[in-house]
Amino acid sequence: MRRNLVLFGALLLLTALVPAQQLQPGREKIPGAESLMGMVETPAGYPVRVFITRPEKASSGKLPVIFVAAWLSCDSTEAPTGPTDGFTQLLFDAAGRSGFITYRVDKPGTGDSGGPKCGEADFNAELEAYQAAFAAMQKLPFVDTSRIYLMGFSNGGGFAPLVAGDTRVRGYLMFSGWYKTWLEHMLEHERRRLKLSGVSETDINTRMKGYATFYDLYLNGKKTPGVVVAQHPELKAIWYDEPERQYGRPASFYWQLQALNLAEAWARVNVPVLAVHGQYDWIMSADDYKLLVAALNSRTPGSAVYVEWPRADHGLYTHTSEEKTFGKDAEQGYDPKLTEYVLQWLAQH
Repeated sequence: MRRNLVLFGALLLLTALVPAQQLQPGREKIPGAESLMGMVETPAGYPVRVFITRPEKASSGKLPVIFVAAWLSCDSTEAPTGPTDGFTQLLFDAAGRSGFITYRVDKPGTGDSGGPKCGEADFNAELEAYQAAFAAMQKLPFVDTSRIYLMGFSNGGGFAPLVAGDTRVRGYLMFSGWYKTWLEHMLEHERRRLKLSGVSETDINTRMKGYATFYDLYLNGKKTPGVVVAQHPELKAIWYDEPERQYGRPASFYWQLQALNLAEAWARVNVPVLAVHGQYDWIMSADDYKLLVAALNSRTPGSAVYVEWPRADHGLYTHTSEEKTFGKDAEQGYDPKLTEYVLQWLAQH
């Protein structure tokens, strides 16, 4: 009965966020936390689904909050059947044990969110949805707006400062993200992918010359992969994805990522930053976060820390070797010590 009353009270407090008929208890079961769902309207006029957790034993006062900037894929940020990767496990642990509120949003066209299909939505539409959700979060009466933290995973681990904009936040916790240009990221990614695929060093160098031309035409020239291949048939052999999309997102999504200057965005950050890269993460380069942390510390000494988490892959699951991250690994798992480290960092900052 007490749990139901607490949940009902939390739902009433959310009426400033969305119309009452759209409020409902969340579908996730997180030990130590209550789950709620709501809808937020984007500037384009369509709703996106948000997921909110509150500590079960929360006081009646305002609480600090973690806003999540998520990954590139069209997968929902909701996990009603429980965590399926290290990102979600860490988030669930933070929701249940940190004493913080957590706040997530599903990008346009994902899950219950409206708008264009996720596979058709560009990055600007996605960013607008994040920014709308971030603004709505600050209107919740139980959120302490002086204690907002951003947690970024993968793609979100690069662009997170763009979500906050001019809003002052207390800190950033970034995992498996990027900092250089998207073209640089893709060239480094392709080399690692080829290496783990068993391609010889000689053939890798030959293919990388083709990728240098391909990604320049694709990302800087703003041509779809299909157009690039049609105009340069010699590059057909190195392209492995769709003519109009890559990794399930439209070509325009990556044109807009390439147009970003993340160094400029992070240059406005002068609060504590935790940047974690997995030792076995072949998707993103460790060098990106090392450069980011060095740049932050050059402006505000001691504000940022880089951590290479032992044996962790891109999604923060651990493996016995880097090669096993490239295929199915029955022995993969999550290192609970990472949760302890993150909770300690939050307590200190």
